Order: sequence, then structure tokens, then C-alpha cells
Amino acid sequence: MNWETMTRLPYWLARPASELDKLRKGTVRFWSRVSDLLAWPARQLDPMTAELALVHLLAWERDITPLANESEQTYRIRVKYALQFAKGAGSTAGWHFMFEKLGTPWITIDERLGEVDWDVVSLQLLDSDLAERHQLIGNLCRQYGRTTRRYQYVTIASMPLVAPPTEFEHESLTGIARLSDNLIPKLGLATMDHESHFSIANRN
Repeated sequence: MNWETMTRLPYWLARPASELDKLRKGTVRFWSRVSDLLAWPARQLDPMTAELALVHLLAWERDITPLANESEQTYRIRVKYALQFAKGAGSTAGWHFMFEKLGTPWITIDERLGEVDWDVVSLQLLDSDLAERHQLIGNLCRQYGRTTRRYQYVTIASMPLVAPPTEFEHESLTGIARLSDNLIPKLGLATMDHESHFSIANRN
């Protein structure tokens, strides 16, 4: 609620530092405090805006344990979406939703790989995400992973491309044939064959 806009005075009364302007500013401060006090209980129901002590109570109720060196924002997100994370536990869509909410949207999940055991699930993550949040990712696998599955990490490093790959190929073959009407031809009959390839590939 914008109290400044609601209490704007006409231009002939809005003289700075006038008694009427001082009364207006005092009224705005008073009702701003009243509005904050009335909205305080409603904000405590949302883990993103509640006091941290109340967030700890919600975390205990939703089976969320704070992690060492975990940011407060990530902790609040885990508490807020604990029910949705638990509902989607083990499913591919649920894992994509969970990692997206936690700020790690780039993830690929592969199951039933041919070269490994059937119960292994491969999580492909950026190398930077796994390095910075390995404790959080390990906790998510233990809490929301399937009981009959083992999880392994595959990291992908993202590097800027300085020189784009370019392919240059050229092949040429030329043959010359002459036909003589001499009874004793010197060259005889011959065939002519020509083949040429020229290609350039650019990657933008």
C-alpha cells in the first residue's frame, strides 16, 4: 500500500515543511506501522518471509534439517517446498522441479543405463554446481531418492569457445583422352574422369 500516493495533498496545500505537511507525514508513519503489525501474523505462515525462529519450527514439522554452510535462502526454499519435494521424490519431473526451485535448473537424469547396473541413476550436473553444492545435492539424494536406487554424479564443464571448428576439404582428379584415326594409334582409346569436392563448414 502506497501511503504517499493516498495522502498526496493538492498543490496549493502541499508546501514543504508546513504544519499540514508535517501532519501528513506523521499520519503516514503511524498507519505504516499499524499495517505492518496487522500483516505480521500472515507473513509468519510463509517460510520465505517468516522470522528465522519460526522457520526452524516449520522445518522440524516438515522433516527438514539445516545443513552446514547452507545459505538462508536455500534453507527457506527447502522448508517452503518440502511437501512438493516429497510428493515428487524419485520421479524425473519431481527432480527437475526440485533442482529448479533450488537454483540448479541444468540437470539431466538417466536411468537403466546399459553399461552399469540396473539400479544406478546418473545425475548429470554442471561441474560448478556440484563443486559449490555437493553437500546439498548429497542430502537431496538421501532424502528424496528412491530406496532401491544408487545415484552417481556425472559432471559437465562449460567452457567458452574461442575458435569455432571449421572444415576445409578439396579433392580433384582430371583425365584427358584423345581419339586418333591413325591405323596404328599411339594413344589409343582412353576414358576421361573428373571428380571434385569442395566444402566449407562453419559453426556459428
